[in-house]
Parts: sequence; structure tokens; C-alpha cells
Amino acid sequence: MNPIEILDSVIGKLHQSSMDIRSLACFVAVAEDLHFRRAAERLNLTQPALSQRIRVLEEEVGTALFERDRRRVALTAAGVAFLDPARTAVASANLAKTRALRVTRGEIGQLRLGFTVIAFYGMLPEAVRVFRTRNPEITVELAEMNSPTLERALSAGDIDLGILHPPIAAPELAIRTLPSQRLMLALPASHRLAERETVAVRELDGEPFLIAPRTIGPSIYDRVIALFRRHGISPHIVQEVTPMTTLTGLVAAGVGMGFVTDGIATVARPGVVFRLVSPEPPDLPIAAAWRLPDLSSPAARFLDVVAEHIGPGGFAYGRPLKGLS
Repeated sequence: MNPIEILDSVIGKLHQSSMDIRSLACFVAVAEDLHFRRAAERLNLTQPALSQRIRVLEEEVGTALFERDRRRVALTAAGVAFLDPARTAVASANLAKTRALRVTRGEIGQLRLGFTVIAFYGMLPEAVRVFRTRNPEITVELAEMNSPTLERALSAGDIDLGILHPPIAAPELAIRTLPSQRLMLALPASHRLAERETVAVRELDGEPFLIAPRTIGPSIYDRVIALFRRHGISPHIVQEVTPMTTLTGLVAAGVGMGFVTDGIATVARPGVVFRLVSPEPPDLPIAAAWRLPDLSSPAARFLDVVAEHIGPGGFAYGRPLKGLS
């Protein structure tokens, strides 16, 4: 049999055989050292155990891979042909193991992150940037939705993590609460109240008011209406609008005024001013949510980055919330 036939035969048997990777690694070590004792020490095996593995491997391949006597060890022609494919197989197995472990640790994979428009006006963009820099082998897919849609997407398994506004109703979802956002009053720059640093709630009586639909945020809607009622005023709701970025556009157009988060208030909008209200309106709650039982490894790594940005004690852990006081 000529060398080409030997090579084809050996490679064919390597691909078709059920030989284990450990035996191939033993062969590679001996082939590189050409010394059974040194190879055994490198592999943390006894020399007899290594010799036995090589004998079994040669029987499986169907030919001798080494010429050996008391003074020397050398590769046969078949052994030379066997070496490169064996190295490739061992390297591929090691790579597969490494990648599997990295996936388990959340270093490789995919993060499907859903968020509300409001949630993205804060530390979230910076957290995403840092996460992507630290985890270049995790693909991040971003999707903007309102909170009810995020709940449904989480329950259906369409996204891994959602940044939304509790309470949530789905019992299969768990949450980790994030720092809430303060509400401020957005009003036209030409409005008489725009000259005030702080606007009293009672001064909003009869003013045209913009608010998100109750179907989108029932908790915050009810709490804002309750704030007005506690002060004996009835808001004149001229339009329900979402998201808050659209609300500021309507304020600029002179349609009315309404509450927005302090995150949105940091973005200048011509024709709009943002003012504190006294007594303060309720904060807008924010939480990270995922489907039980497990938070995926990439999602857990992302929340670690978020925790760095909001500081110690920024998270509160909990099960799904049914209501907020």
C-alpha cells in the first residue's frame, strides 16, 4: 500500500470510527513527545494505562501507529497520516467543550431584550452599550413595546428579558424592580404656569390634560387621577396619548399638558418646559421581568451590568406584583 492509500485509509477510519477523544489525545501526546513516560506524565496517566490506550486505538484503526522498542519510539507511515486528523479532532472536541461551557456561563449566545420607550430614557442605553462591549459574542436584539405587549411577549417566550412598568398580571413571570422614575409636568413654554419653578396640583384644575390610556398603564393612570381627586380638582382630559415622547410633541403643539418622566424631561424639546409639581405626583415604577423558572445566563449578565449603573441596593427582588400602593 502506497503512502496516499495509507493516508486515505487512516483518515477514513478516523471519521467512521467510534474511537473516543481521550484516546486520540493520548496518541497525539505520544506522537509529539515520542516518549511514553513523558507523554503519560503530561496526561496525568500511568505509563501502563497510556500504553493500553494506544494498543486499543491501534486495534481499532487496524494498523500500527508507532514503531517502538526499548530504545526509541517512532511514528509509522500510518501514524504520520493519522496525526493531523487526530490533532484536528482533539482540537475540535476541546473547542466544543469550551464553547458549551461559555454558553452555560452566558458568555456566548443571544439576548432578546424588550423595553418601553420610557425605560430607554435613562441608564438603559448605557447598560446595553457596556454589555455589548463586554460580551462581543452575545447577540443583542432590541425591541420596543408597551408594557402589556411586553408581558405577552415574555409569556410566549418571544423575548428573554423585558424592562417594563409593573404591576404585571402573568403568574409565570418574575420581576426584579428597578429605581422608579419621577414624573414632571410638561407644559407649553408660552403657558402662564411655565414661569413657575414648581406648579401646585390645584393650579391644574380645568387645564387641558394629556394622559396615557388606562389600558396601557392602569396603575399610573389611576394614581394620577387619585392625586387630582385628593386635591378636589377634575382634570380636563383632552386626549389619551402614548408614548410620552408623542405626548411632549402634542404639548409643543399647544394641545395640552401632561406628566412625563424625568428621563424624558432631560431631552430638550422646543416649545416645551418641564416643571416639578407639588405635592409630587406618583413615581412611575420600572422592573425587569422574565419567564419562570429561569433567568437566562445572558439576561443575568445584563442585569449585573444594570446593577453596576444603579449602585448597591438598587434592585429589589420579588414575585409578580398584583398591585401597587
